Amino acid sequence: MGSRRVSLVDLGRAVGDGWCAFVRGAARGEALLMPGGSLGIGGEAFADMNFGYVFGPEGVGAAMRRFERLLRERRLPGTIAVISPAAEEAAQAAAVLGLDSPGSIPLMCAHSADVRHVDHGYVVERVSDLSGIMDAAEVLGDAYEIPPEWIRSMLGPRLPDMQSADVFLTRRDGRALSAAGTGRSGATVGIYAVGTRLAHRRRGAAAAAVSAALDHHVRTGAHLFGLLSDPAAESLYAGLGFSVVDHAQIWRVEERRAQAG
Repeated sequence: MGSRRVSLVDLGRAVGDGWCAFVRGAARGEALLMPGGSLGIGGEAFADMNFGYVFGPEGVGAAMRRFERLLRERRLPGTIAVISPAAEEAAQAAAVLGLDSPGSIPLMCAHSADVRHVDHGYVVERVSDLSGIMDAAEVLGDAYEIPPEWIRSMLGPRLPDMQSADVFLTRRDGRALSAAGTGRSGATVGIYAVGTRLAHRRRGAAAAAVSAALDHHVRTGAHLFGLLSDPAAESLYAGLGFSVVDHAQIWRVEERRAQAG
């Protein structure tokens, strides 16, 4: 990324708003935008489908408290990622709320001039109909080992018509093998829900899907891309032009079942 500097607050805000755009069509979805953070609820009992971004600089504690309360009200598990400038205030709020943290994960970004194209011999398509959503749900359900109907619910049937959300599918011989989702906020694009069928990992399918997503958004005027990466996937994204710019602290809101009467 050379000498270009990225505002972590602006990046966190844009990636958080992009996630809200990505899940806006979910059947049981909900989006909450606040001065200090963004929470996008996919509506299913999988913590990473109900994801909040806290970036500040103002309203960090209020965002943490509101996110936790909304997830509790809906009896859903959730994940809250906090960029480092907001980490101290967020940790204080998390301690009061009794939240646990499994650690931190890399926040990565790439400028449009730095992205690298790969295809590894795959065909990649931008999802344009319900059939593509069904295929993406099967892929991501397999990748994350969760029911595919949860993914179908999160993506929602309106996704192909949404202006700020997309899914890209890698295929070989017609079979969908990998998927990558994007949500756009202005000229910044967040990358989400990247996954490959368990039996087809480490063959370049996910890189091809993300690369096609980057190409599409560069052509349509995007200037910056951001994502939170599993540490094991850092090399995949680095190969596409991404660099680590921060390590976001992760906080978990655990699902609480209603007590039997």
